Amino acid sequence: MPEARLTPTQAADHLGVSVQAVYVLNSRPQNGFPEPERIGRTPTWLPSELDTWRAEHPAKKPGSRSRRRAGATRSRADTSFHDLRAHVAFATERRRALLTTEMLRLTERTMRAAAQGADADIEDFAGMPDHVRAVVRYPAGLSASDLARKLKVASERALRQSGTSQVWARSYFVASVGSDPSGRIDEYVQEQEQVVNS
Repeated sequence: MPEARLTPTQAADHLGVSVQAVYVLNSRPQNGFPEPERIGRTPTWLPSELDTWRAEHPAKKPGSRSRRRAGATRSRADTSFHDLRAHVAFATERRRALLTTEMLRLTERTMRAAAQGADADIEDFAGMPDHVRAVVRYPAGLSASDLARKLKVASERALRQSGTSQVWARSYFVASVGSDPSGRIDEYVQEQEQVVNS
């Protein structure tokens, strides 16, 4: 009985690689990957062809590339490496000094829980009576603007439930950690003090 041909998914399982790796290997003729036989539009391979190729191209040892930096994470699908951080700042509406110590604690707890729910982590949090700022590590699948929105909405809701009406200004500040946002955060906070005609 002839060998059953393997689809890309089966070939990936057979070789111990991802399906994407099979397609990449197939698209690069210089690596000697076996030429597939197509059934319709689907490429297929014989297991013996893949075994011969694997014998000539042994699997790389885990971690043989670069070592993972401390604290860096992989995404849920474990397909992409990321180490993204953002500075996030929220000023109170018209920069009113209304955040008490208890309100700042509530804001920090709520933002940490919201970040955790989005697979993010608040590494540093600081609050003043008129604004809060945080350094947040977040996954590649989450945009910085979505992250800021989640933190702002969650904290606004918690503060309203504690009896405080409209807290945050409509705008917010987000910058990647690679930049030096300290002056720009201060500029953003000061701008929230100005009354704008709407």
